[in-house]
Amino acid sequence: MVWFVMFVYCNTKDSPRIVGEIVCRPNFVKNSRRSWIISDEGDSCIIKTNSNDHCVAVVYCVGDSVVGIEIDDNCASKVVEPLIKEYNFENVKWLSDK
Repeated sequence: MVWFVMFVYCNTKDSPRIVGEIVCRPNFVKNSRRSWIISDEGDSCIIKTNSNDHCVAVVYCVGDSVVGIEIDDNCASKVVEPLIKEYNFENVKWLSDK
C-alpha cells in the first residue's frame, strides 16, 4: 500500500491542540471506532481514529503564526473543510506529494 501525504498550512496563532480540536469536532461520532481523537505529543498532537489503529494527521507548529498538518491524502477533505470554515480560505494552503 502506498501512503500519500498532503501538507496543510494554517495561518493562525492557535496551538496545534486547538487546530486539532477544530479538525476532530466534525469527525467525531460517539461510540464509533472511526471517530477522530487527539493524542498530545508535547509541542504537537496526533489525530487518530478512536480504535488507535490508524493515524490520520500530525499537527505541529511551524512558526509563531503557522500550524502545519501532515495528513493521509485520503482524509484531506475531512481536514481542509473544517479549517477553511474556521480560518477562511486565505489562511489555509495545501500541497500534495502526488
